[in-house]
Amino acid sequence: MLRNTIRAFPKSQIPSQRFSSGGSRGLKVLAILYRGGEAAKQEPRLLGTVENELGLRPWLESQGHEYLVSDDKEGSNSFFQKHIEDADILITTPFHPGYVTPEVFNKAKNLKLCVTAGVGSDHVDLGTAVDKKVQVLEVTGSNVTSVAEQVLMNMLLLVRNYTPAHEMIECGDWDVSQIARNAFDLEGKVIGTIGAGRIGYRVLQRLAPFSPKELLYYDYSPPF
Repeated sequence: MLRNTIRAFPKSQIPSQRFSSGGSRGLKVLAILYRGGEAAKQEPRLLGTVENELGLRPWLESQGHEYLVSDDKEGSNSFFQKHIEDADILITTPFHPGYVTPEVFNKAKNLKLCVTAGVGSDHVDLGTAVDKKVQVLEVTGSNVTSVAEQVLMNMLLLVRNYTPAHEMIECGDWDVSQIARNAFDLEGKVIGTIGAGRIGYRVLQRLAPFSPKELLYYDYSPPF
């Protein structure tokens, strides 16, 4: 039986920090987001788009802060490179990040905080962030359910030989013996994961109803 080892910290143990620009000026918040086009205009829940701006503009501007949003991040003359020089906070997304290299850190004299609107911080040079005392934050756990379900879907696509069967039908063919020969069930199989954190644990949970022979995981990092 699987056992969840993740525990919650009391609020009193969670570090907090208030950011102040000093003086009377508001903070300059730079957001590098992806362009959603017509889909983003029709669906306001696509928050990470340039069109919907993470829904932050009304609140930030009501607090006296400046909010700049763009998807232009490539090249020395890009919107990102121009405005990172005096930005206090950088917000970006996992799928269209503004890369904060040591060179960018050296330009960004006011930078205090790098936020990922999602999960992942590999676009930020963490060693330099530590040296510069810039905090790097992400929305931990924001997509764990969707990723776990995606993993399960991919497993089913593979074991049931779905993609080759679909391509065969599109070509006007159907060889049931070939499809059946290369397909199998999850039931009775030994299935393993590398790690059993927030995502890995949910993958194993979702596999249990398929009656596998055994569910294994290698937890290379001890639980906190």
